[in-house]
Amino acid sequence: MVDILKELLLLIIAFCVGIFLLTYIINLPGLVTGKQTIVDEYYRKNFITNVPLDLFFILCYFLVAYLVMLLLKVKKNWAKLLTVAIVTALLTFFFCYHFTSKPVTKSFFSRWFNTVGYSSVIYDVILLVFIYGVYLYLKKYISKPV
Repeated sequence: MVDILKELLLLIIAFCVGIFLLTYIINLPGLVTGKQTIVDEYYRKNFITNVPLDLFFILCYFLVAYLVMLLLKVKKNWAKLLTVAIVTALLTFFFCYHFTSKPVTKSFFSRWFNTVGYSSVIYDVILLVFIYGVYLYLKKYISKPV
């Protein structure tokens, strides 16, 4: 149980670092998508609901990537990062295809994917690989003898 809590805490810290740096300091989603209005709606106007929602989605993406890592017996950090990148690209591509193949609705994600299109794949891959990289760094850092 302690190991699960430690892993979850490391992931939450990595998420906070990644969201803060890439989304709020660098404005990566605005730069990548070129659609600042909808980015501001998601990350600024609806901050209180969407940041926790992002944490949930990212943890789900990482869970899928982790299952792939187990299945393929991935051990090296570079291979783990590559797995996160590929899984993220595939999942986001699927969601983008799903939402853009239907008429736009009032749902935020329908509007998001129909506005930003497949550039969302690039944003998600960069964000999730960065967050996972921070997670791997933290995991190695806290495992070092004191």
